[in-house]
Amino acid sequence: MRTVSLRRRVVAVSAAVVVLLLLAVGVFVDADLGSRLRDDARARLVGLADLGVQLDGVVDDQTLVNRLATAGASAELRTDGGTVVGRPGPGAGPAAGPPGPAAAAPGPAPDVVEDGDLLRVERELGDGRVLEVTTSLRPVEDARSQFRRSMLWGGAIGVVVAVLALWLLLGRALVPLDTMTRTARSIAAGDRGRRLAPDRAGTELGRVAVAFDEMLDSLEGAESRASQARDRLQRFLSDAAHDLRTPLAAVVAAAERLLLDSGSREQREEAAVRIVREARRAGRLVTDLLAVSRLEEVRPQPSPLDLADVVRTAVHDAAPGAPVEVRAVAVPLRADAEHVRRVVVNLLANARVAAPGGRVVVVVDRADDGRWGRVVVADDGPGIAPADRELVFGRLVRLDPSRTGDGGAGLGLSISRGLARAAGGDLRCADPDDPTLPPDLPAGAVLVLTLPAG
Repeated sequence: MRTVSLRRRVVAVSAAVVVLLLLAVGVFVDADLGSRLRDDARARLVGLADLGVQLDGVVDDQTLVNRLATAGASAELRTDGGTVVGRPGPGAGPAAGPPGPAAAAPGPAPDVVEDGDLLRVERELGDGRVLEVTTSLRPVEDARSQFRRSMLWGGAIGVVVAVLALWLLLGRALVPLDTMTRTARSIAAGDRGRRLAPDRAGTELGRVAVAFDEMLDSLEGAESRASQARDRLQRFLSDAAHDLRTPLAAVVAAAERLLLDSGSREQREEAAVRIVREARRAGRLVTDLLAVSRLEEVRPQPSPLDLADVVRTAVHDAAPGAPVEVRAVAVPLRADAEHVRRVVVNLLANARVAAPGGRVVVVVDRADDGRWGRVVVADDGPGIAPADRELVFGRLVRLDPSRTGDGGAGLGLSISRGLARAAGGDLRCADPDDPTLPPDLPAGAVLVLTLPAG
């Protein structure tokens, strides 16, 4: 991006425009002035010649010539006998000698002949005499030269004055840009709350200021979101490290016990079993962490399925032989069967942990006039407080601290909601007293999965 001074550029362009305008005006006025001065000279010359015709016979020849020889003009009277009576006018120069080639000048007096820098008019008088009146065009050219000098000096002075005035006025006009520059530097220095707040948003600078403020708001929001994301990531990594530390520490302790070869056979077998159990727990945690990190990249592979069949399969996989009550009707839809199965398995796992040995009910039906397929998983455990019903979907969240050793990492519901939303549905924690829920549900936690049926 070129960063030529805006002030200098505007002044230079404006000065160039002023010079061009002055040149155009000067050329036009000079041409018009010359034409008018020539026309005046022709008209005056014709008037003098006509006056000579009127004076013929009234005064003698010498008096007639003297009367016509006014300032800037000369008169000459020729007779058939070759006698010449003449008198040059002041400043007229020598009287015309033998006439050279002449051309009739276009203008209001076609009988005026222009010969070089002279204008000449002839009139025939009585007795074969010829009256010739001549004037010089040098005063016209002198006047034009004086006018050009005046225009040149006046134009030069005008351009200088215009440049100075533009420089000063632009300095004041560009004050808003200086304000924007100071504001930007202040924001860069840490004052994120500064804004331009233009009083007139409809002007050119007002629109720029509004766009500047909107950009700052967007950047500030992005910075805030990035800061929050960084904090969440740090908390996530801290919690993940803490959860991994527990099974790994148990594995190390059990392995050391085996290496020492102390204790009975039963104790050594117990240590080996513990190593396997804690290693599996760490493996599940790592798998869940990877699943959470890739939720935004999940691309479901939808296919036609019956939601009731998928749920029954998930119940069999998650709790074979467990007392889970399933009430399902056929709900055909297009979805990723593996994702749906995984969500239901996670919900059943949470229900079994919340209500060990208690009642768990799974209902499959339609909701919202059949536009959604719905899976409701309810248990008769202690339930979830209203203030925590959104919190439970956070990462590494366990509302019951006593559950730290149950093998869960607090990621199941977060993963389940991510899979549901990737399919265009949702997962929420509902109030057991919600009248839109199916009847006769346990009064504990109620989790509702919805998927688009269309």
